Amino acid sequence: MLTSTDKKWIEEKFIKELKPVRDSVDLLRGKIGTIHFEKFNLDSRLDSIEASNIRTEEKIDKLIAIADGNAGNIADLQQENKMGAVTLRRYGIQIDELAKATKTKISR
Repeated sequence: MLTSTDKKWIEEKFIKELKPVRDSVDLLRGKIGTIHFEKFNLDSRLDSIEASNIRTEEKIDKLIAIADGNAGNIADLQQENKMGAVTLRRYGIQIDELAKATKTKISR
């Protein structure tokens, strides 16, 4: 059986030698907790970046679809303008020929 002197000696030795170990374990536990939190924070940031990237891609796809539709509309309008110019030129020629045939003066 241990005497009170033995107990006191053991406590002094173990406290002196185990305190740095206990402190190291506490620091390690704190670092592990911090690393886990930082990993969680990094994972959540990566998830938010990925979600933002997906939303950006969807918006770009919509913009491309709108631009394609507008490009088609612009091409149609250009074709109509060309056809309108050709028709207008024909009408001008027909009016001039009609005026010559009827000997009518056209005011310009």
